[in-house]
Amino acid sequence: AHIVCTEKTMTVSVNKSSVSGIEESHLRLNDPSCTMTSNATHVIATVSLNSCGTKLEETENDLIFMNEIMSFDHPGQEVITRKHLVEIGFSCSYPKKGNVSLEFVAHRLPYVFTESGFGKFTYQFEFFSTDRYTRMIDPSAYPVTVELRDMLYIDIEATSSIPNTQLFVESCRATPHDDPSDPLFYDIIRNGCVEDDTVVVYPSSQTQYRFGMEAFAFIGQFSEVYISCTVILCQAGNPFTRCAQGCSTGVTAGHHRHRRQVSAETGRHFISQGPLRLARSSGSAVSSVNLNLNVVFIAGTFLVAVALVCGVLIYRNKATKIKYATLPSKDF
Repeated sequence: AHIVCTEKTMTVSVNKSSVSGIEESHLRLNDPSCTMTSNATHVIATVSLNSCGTKLEETENDLIFMNEIMSFDHPGQEVITRKHLVEIGFSCSYPKKGNVSLEFVAHRLPYVFTESGFGKFTYQFEFFSTDRYTRMIDPSAYPVTVELRDMLYIDIEATSSIPNTQLFVESCRATPHDDPSDPLFYDIIRNGCVEDDTVVVYPSSQTQYRFGMEAFAFIGQFSEVYISCTVILCQAGNPFTRCAQGCSTGVTAGHHRHRRQVSAETGRHFISQGPLRLARSSGSAVSSVNLNLNVVFIAGTFLVAVALVCGVLIYRNKATKIKYATLPSKDF
């Protein structure tokens, strides 16, 4: 397969000879509603980085977007197959510090990881509109505009190929930039302990973590807030995992992680979502208007003062002018 990566899309071309014996109509992407095209020699798929079932995997330095072309038996019946499957995975990797399009970094896709003992598992990090968690904020609405002290409703959910797992959110922090290592940060959850006074934890399943908090802004010239969390997936009911330990000090948590059972829990993974953008308040607009009026008033006063000074100068100039006349001469 030949892959072309741009800032907004991935295009994959698959030679038809490599999928001989399979009809083109029996090929699909992760999202079967997305269509593919073809020419005389190749099957071609072009997908954006936030559609058609594209998934995101994050490493320390890169964002990796992945999708897959796969085969199925009968259109409309894509649950099972009795034929050999064609699975052609394709991906594009982008450096985190490179120039990337806001079209796909504005909303994070589900994070996908693979580890021994846990297989493939996914974390999804989303904002919701109310504490009922019935309406997720639409990805197209990002950046999400909020007012100071608005409640933010956050949902982190894990999906695993193995049963009986438990999600643990070990930490969450806010930063003004899309960088969890930003030196400017605010701890929301640390070592499994809630740090922010406004946080409310809501009931959820063992593979979910739902909490709300009041929106805030970083002091300074920062208009956006990103939230990133460290998450771990464990065997549910195992008392020797980090999930079972819960809220803990940093020293104890680190010691526990050192002697964890390898197959009982995953490593730590960073996931993030955002940005949240602070709305321009009406108070700011009023202040701006008042400032403008003050400037006008000061400028007007200055002009009046200049006019008065000029008037005085002109008056004095006229008053000090002496008219000379020739005196009649007298003979002595």
